[in-house]
Amino acid sequence: MRLSQSASILALAIASATVATQAQAEENKGKGNVTAISEWNYDTLYEEGGMTAESLMDTEVFGADDEEIGSVENILLNDKNEIVAVIAQVGGLWDIGDTHVLVPWEEVDVNEDGVSIPVHEDNADDYGLFDEEYVTKTDLSYISQIDDDANTGTRIWKLTDLLDDYASVGEGNGYGYVDNVLFKEDGEIQAVVIEADSSYGGEPYAYPFHGFDTGWDPSYSTYTLPYDEADLDDATAFDYDEYDGLWD
Repeated sequence: MRLSQSASILALAIASATVATQAQAEENKGKGNVTAISEWNYDTLYEEGGMTAESLMDTEVFGADDEEIGSVENILLNDKNEIVAVIAQVGGLWDIGDTHVLVPWEEVDVNEDGVSIPVHEDNADDYGLFDEEYVTKTDLSYISQIDDDANTGTRIWKLTDLLDDYASVGEGNGYGYVDNVLFKEDGEIQAVVIEADSSYGGEPYAYPFHGFDTGWDPSYSTYTLPYDEADLDDATAFDYDEYDGLWD
């Protein structure tokens, strides 16, 4: 392919992505139930503390016998922005070898040591990954990619659908990327943390996460904040040292 053709295709792709992001931004503005920035501050986050996605992902998983059996691979959430299930890779010490299990959140115990689940060698099959309430089985080629490639059920989404996405604001202007998500210990999202581009201060900023309520979709590669650029002028950097994270 000639260089000019490649450049044209790249320009078209960028333009298409920009139009899609702008359309999402316009749709977001028309949605209700958006917390005004003037009513938002970090005091409650600092007082409540909780869990960061960074620490939750890959944390140690303990089984029914309190032995370490694996690690968290992904988190499933619902349209109310609450954790509904944990996907873990377990079984390194078992005869069945490594496998992925899906454990409903109500069966998960979050503690200072990590995450405890009622799974052991004999009942691992009861926690199969493809629970139709959460995950629908499609043509997956590689078992090792299940945690990222599994298609979730209606209005159920994976934490990895949001983490590391680009973030935009206003008319689709690039703002940074999704660096972290903050959770209450009961599994409800407290905030989404954006690592801003240097033109916006180059610091982490925490904002309310509205998800589906503002037209967001897990399939988007960009998370659009439902605000105008002027709304963010007085934003202050989020201080992780002030946040009492469970494993931080």
